[in-house]
Amino acid sequence: MPSQKSHCMTICLVPPTSATKVWEKLMAVRRECKDPGFYRWPPHANILYPFLSPVYKSGDEDSKDDQRMKFRNEIENHLKKAAMKCEPFDVTINTFGTFGGKQRGVLWAYPMSKYVKPRDIDEEPLINLHKLLVQQFPICIDQRKTGSFHPHMTISHYATNADALAAKEKVESEWESMSFRANEIYLLEREGDDGQFKIAATISLGVDSEVNFHDPSIPFSAMPELEEKWVRDERIIMKNRRRTGK
Repeated sequence: MPSQKSHCMTICLVPPTSATKVWEKLMAVRRECKDPGFYRWPPHANILYPFLSPVYKSGDEDSKDDQRMKFRNEIENHLKKAAMKCEPFDVTINTFGTFGGKQRGVLWAYPMSKYVKPRDIDEEPLINLHKLLVQQFPICIDQRKTGSFHPHMTISHYATNADALAAKEKVESEWESMSFRANEIYLLEREGDDGQFKIAATISLGVDSEVNFHDPSIPFSAMPELEEKWVRDERIIMKNRRRTGK
């Protein structure tokens, strides 16, 4: 029997495609830094990862489509409860960081967030949104493995953190600050390990929050339609490095 494709879902902050310059700059620096995830991932910050995936029970009296609709209706209610408590906010990308060690390095950009309308709260809206979502989905806590949520947008992966730091210096020397307005977040899904994350649902922020599902999921218009050879090569190199620890 053929192996079943893996299915992965995540809730992300992604710049709107209307923020053309932000997309162009982020995609350009990811290409320059040879990001192995260039084809699979849009420029993003994971808010909840991994997210819940539907599990279909063959012995259930409901059909697969019925089970899928029940799953959608349930998560829609929870997503709205969180999103309606977070107003749209502005995101500025002007700071970079790294993490890793002798066998792994990651270069990332910090999506600093700020409410459009001033509020009597010191916590950044993106961090508050993460808390609101965790309240609705308490088992989705991978983004808090270190004890707290640190939003970041991955730029690229490296063999060591020293390599990531060297790349950071170069990127910072050429970077110009840029911002975008976040009126919505996205539920993304990917079919198969080699697949591209696409929009399964669009979740608007604010008191009138709506969750709009897309069936089938839709790609971001600024994402590549095919995986270029250099991307596939970099992805295989990273996969082998993780497997062998070298």
